[in-house]
Amino acid sequence: MILNRLKILIYFILIYILVMVLTEEERKVRQRIACKKYRESEKGKEKYQISTKKYQNSEKGKKRYKKYQKSEKYKEYTKEYQKKYQKSEKYKEYKKEYLKSEKGKKKTIKARWKHSGLNMDNFEEIYERYEMAIFCDICECVLNVEGNYNSTKCMDHCHITGEFRNIVCNYCNLHICK
Repeated sequence: MILNRLKILIYFILIYILVMVLTEEERKVRQRIACKKYRESEKGKEKYQISTKKYQNSEKGKKRYKKYQKSEKYKEYTKEYQKKYQKSEKYKEYKKEYLKSEKGKKKTIKARWKHSGLNMDNFEEIYERYEMAIFCDICECVLNVEGNYNSTKCMDHCHITGEFRNIVCNYCNLHICK
């Protein structure tokens, strides 16, 4: 009877020890969870941000980040982040405002001209002339009249060499400049 009780007692002690003693991996997991909770607290956030900035500005941190930037993991993360950001309302609003700005208009026009084969060697000079143009260089009609598609500003250029010739209205571009 005493022997049975002793066996039962030893059995419970062994179970208790097995449950209480954690493996190294379990200990690390619990430690990560505790650290995460601490970082999410107000006090932890401040300290974490300070220590992160110190590490990022250190030589070791800079080296590690450069190595990370070359990794496939970073490239995949960046692609996913960009896709997600470009679908967001914040990005759509930013893009709309950017395209209304002078810099955005200039970039859009440059891309359109480049796509249509215009030589970009003296872009700044041509763009300035384009912005200042009020009249068509061929028929001398007023350019960009509201509601008149034929008065839209166009770039007349040689389709073989890509060399710029004139700033003309849409009508002259389609019918006269060949």
